[in-house]
Amino acid sequence: MPTERVNLSLDKAALAASRAAAEAAHISLSEWLSKAAWDRAIWQAARISAEQDKRHPDELAGWAEDGADRIFGLGAA
Repeated sequence: MPTERVNLSLDKAALAASRAAAEAAHISLSEWLSKAAWDRAIWQAARISAEQDKRHPDELAGWAEDGADRIFGLGAA
């Protein structure tokens, strides 16, 4: 997957925890942060989708077939 360089400012405790988690997973900090951001984006999108489903159950028929496109505007990664 293509990458893009960004500068981040993190809380010192969050950075230390992220470094430890990346080391435990035997991956780079960059890869661990990328995966964590992706996981959080998926979680948030699922939460929003569930809320919308409750409010408008008939309007979301067929969502499962193209969910990634609807959420992120791109194909499934």
